[in-house]
Amino acid sequence: MIAENKKVRFAVVGSGHIGKRHAEMISRDKESELVALVDIRSMKECDAEHFNVPFFNSIDDLLSENLDIDVINICTPNGLHAEQSIKALEAGKHVVCEKPMGLSKEKCEQ
Repeated sequence: MIAENKKVRFAVVGSGHIGKRHAEMISRDKESELVALVDIRSMKECDAEHFNVPFFNSIDDLLSENLDIDVINICTPNGLHAEQSIKALEAGKHVVCEKPMGLSKEKCEQ
């Protein structure tokens, strides 16, 4: 449970159009804090320098840093949603996943 006076700390995986929208909304919310971004492209290619947060090239790199993250937003291509969501959940993080959660019923049921 998050203390009343503590901001919810987010990381966004995927810095394309939707990922940038997530990051912008998190940054603007007074009860939230953007603490990391992830994309396979460079921070410069993603035009993400202005967020001024740590930048990683994979969810594995992000999770290995053991940052204080409450929620991981998955905003990557559809075929990666299930795998990345499962990794975040196994690391004890809450997950917000863009639709679809998975490309098959089996992936969604994992």
